[in-house]
Amino acid sequence: MIPDDDVGRALPSFAQLPIRQGLPADSSWGVFGDEDELGTLNLLTAGRVVHASTLVRKGAVFRLDQPIGYAAPPLFERAPVRHTRISRRPFRNDDQLDNFNTQEGSQWDGLAHVGLPNLERYYNGVRAEEIGPDSVQKRLGIHRWANRFVGRGLLLDVCSFREEEGNPVDPLAAEEYTLGDLDSALRRQGCAITPGTILLVRTGWLAAYLRAAPDVKEAMASREKLTSCGLEPTREVAAWLWDNRIAAIAFDCPAAETWPWDMERGPLHYRTLGLLGLPLGEQFNLEELAEDSRGDGVWEGMLVSTPLYLMGGIASPPNAVFIK
Repeated sequence: MIPDDDVGRALPSFAQLPIRQGLPADSSWGVFGDEDELGTLNLLTAGRVVHASTLVRKGAVFRLDQPIGYAAPPLFERAPVRHTRISRRPFRNDDQLDNFNTQEGSQWDGLAHVGLPNLERYYNGVRAEEIGPDSVQKRLGIHRWANRFVGRGLLLDVCSFREEEGNPVDPLAAEEYTLGDLDSALRRQGCAITPGTILLVRTGWLAAYLRAAPDVKEAMASREKLTSCGLEPTREVAAWLWDNRIAAIAFDCPAAETWPWDMERGPLHYRTLGLLGLPLGEQFNLEELAEDSRGDGVWEGMLVSTPLYLMGGIASPPNAVFIK
């Protein structure tokens, strides 16, 4: 039974945004309060956490992170992490991670990751000087999410859907999955989105990347040379995400939308992180979960993610599991 919880159902529709004059078009600023720093994670209420726990039926646990350092070299020219063992006494060891970029692999983009350059603001009007570890306020820090990322997870395998339709996407090219693909894949899987769903979208990119030759991976590390499939970055997609009351959306590709970004239509990052306060996940490992779900026909489960408790952090590995 879906919990009797009005959070989400009572919110304005996308067509009713913004909620007052003077706020950016298509923004949810102020919907959850003028000081809000959680965005659509407010949809992950206690009742919905309890409901998510009832979706665990067989006790199968799927890790959604790739191993730290899996991308060699990391994408977008980020520095590789250095992992060393520190031995101060015989048979006593510590780990040390140097150069660790929290977005070097699987990640949640925090609300401080991407703002709106034309407005010089981040979600809910937060100013640049209010974010980051050196600021006094540490607004929109990833630490705000440390105990809030638990709810119903739903896997949407649009990659398999397109393959079954005889119209596959080349994951390593800048090809788009459309909003129609999402809706069609939902119908094919017999699934429904409920308020507070954490949506996982399998595009096929990660599997293609892992199969790629070392020289291809080397080239893909460059922002200029990387091309990737992703979701179309349209206003209609933003409306669909908001009106379906999705709490967060994660992909197995590197940029959520296609890369390079389509600046004429406007990046999905701007529409979600900056305007709606909706978290984006990237480079998630959805392969084992997808294989299991194709086998048993069960696409939903309990998703538990514990971002780094890093005060003023910009992003974090998801540290996430999907439990069926």
